[in-house]
Amino acid sequence: MIELIRKICCSICGQKAELSLPPPVTRREYSYEELYQLLKRKFPEAVIYLSDRTYKACALDDIAIFLEQDETNKMGYVPEDRDCDDFAYRLMGQFSIPGWSALTFGIVWTDKHALNCFVDNMGLFHFIEPQTDELQTELKEWQGTRVELIMI
Repeated sequence: MIELIRKICCSICGQKAELSLPPPVTRREYSYEELYQLLKRKFPEAVIYLSDRTYKACALDDIAIFLEQDETNKMGYVPEDRDCDDFAYRLMGQFSIPGWSALTFGIVWTDKHALNCFVDNMGLFHFIEPQTDELQTELKEWQGTRVELIMI
């Protein structure tokens, strides 16, 4: 009930209500080296940039719940203004909240497109299309044929 009232107040004031989700359950932790090696095995040609020494991983279901609440995918596409990289950076920012910011969540650049990624607690790599919230294990043809950069 309190959450509903907060959203109504934010709506009246013209402010966006921040996501208020409980943190995901950490089901695994990765060291820098473990995560780097996992990514390098999957994408040997990609440049990989990891910014922390340790990372937390949760179940894919936790990411799906977050995406249901997030509204990045509703922004509306505008060429050169709100295009793939803007959606990807926005969604990355949405995950930079307490309890969620240490996750194995990041941004991927392919030869054609920018999107998000996540490594789950089972060690599986997932692409996230931020314009639709679709979770994928492989790139679609229109998204590119090779991963060039991963930043987590």
